Amino acid sequence: MTKRIIGMVSFMNSAGAQEAIMRLMRQLRARGHDTETWFLYEKSDCYRGQPGVRVILPKPRLTAMDIPLLFSRLRHMLRVRRPDAVIGFLPLASALGNVAAFTAGIGVRIASQRSPGPTFNPAMQVLDRFLGTQGIYTEIICVSQAVRESFAAHPAAYRARLSVVNNGIEWEPSALDKPAARASFGIPPGMPLFVASGRFVPQKNYDLMVRVAATAPNVRLAIAGDGPLRQAAKTLAQDMKAEDRIHFLGALPHRRVMDLLRAADGFVQTSLFEGQSNSTLEAMHEGLPIISSDITMQRETLCGENGEPAALLIALDDFDGWRSAFLRLRDEPDFGAQLGAQAKHLVSRRFGLSRMIDGFEEAIVRPKVLQAEKEKKAYAVEQAGPMR
Repeated sequence: MTKRIIGMVSFMNSAGAQEAIMRLMRQLRARGHDTETWFLYEKSDCYRGQPGVRVILPKPRLTAMDIPLLFSRLRHMLRVRRPDAVIGFLPLASALGNVAAFTAGIGVRIASQRSPGPTFNPAMQVLDRFLGTQGIYTEIICVSQAVRESFAAHPAAYRARLSVVNNGIEWEPSALDKPAARASFGIPPGMPLFVASGRFVPQKNYDLMVRVAATAPNVRLAIAGDGPLRQAAKTLAQDMKAEDRIHFLGALPHRRVMDLLRAADGFVQTSLFEGQSNSTLEAMHEGLPIISSDITMQRETLCGENGEPAALLIALDDFDGWRSAFLRLRDEPDFGAQLGAQAKHLVSRRFGLSRMIDGFEEAIVRPKVLQAEKEKKAYAVEQAGPMR
């Protein structure tokens, strides 16, 4: 059954949530649905001109004075477009977009939680809790079980709407071989190359990655991404006399990120938290050995059904453990190849793209729980007590 679907995301730039909603809308369109992606505002113009993309306020940042205008435009556009469903990615789009959808009479209003609830700013935590509890969100789809569990203390009416749909990616590997891929970035041969990708923001914890790479001899590190902390990371590499081995590549088009993965001998992620990392899934598809922070969200992605990790998982405060992991992959390429093969098998088995699209389509086309059933489920959840 064809549906008209609007996906909303808070702002336009090249990051995980934005890539995920663009992917979701493309795949739903390929299944015959009429889809559009609306960005509330734009930090960059990276998706402009792509099918179905609209920007509500074409400015790089919002002020408090912009919110009433933004809401008014959203409500008007929704009343004109009359979609069957609205899906919000990121807290502002989920809140503002779904309130506008509610006032416009849109029946299916989905909030997609891409990161743990406690990482929202305090005002947004309160607003999100209220909207989910009062039914402004008809469904709340979490990107991972860890994200779902971050709402464990919320009221039963909120928790009754929660479900989990993991990420899946459109995997298109690089066409280059490994030496050509490495040469395309101007990175000299002769040392194992570890790579990372993502914005330079506190969440990614790049200072730890830089300090580890700087103290691990005979390895190189290349990071694709930009953001407010990039210059601080470059200065740290210089201060540690490692600027010749640590390469800051800036923001790259997605196809070039695939080339970087092809050039690599290992993938590193030092994040303090994630929802479910697209970058990690891509490294798994490439078959790279992975060194990752040992956090709940990453364990969910990088461990098999029996709990066995397909990566080297290191506690965030274990600097020696991080350095040892770099050195082990440097010195034991056969072990690295085995670890990468395990990761590739795991991602193919558990995190296919069709499973992600199926999960959202099911919520849109055949909502699992009608309102009366939601209320019954909420009562049962309340009687059962908090999630464990």
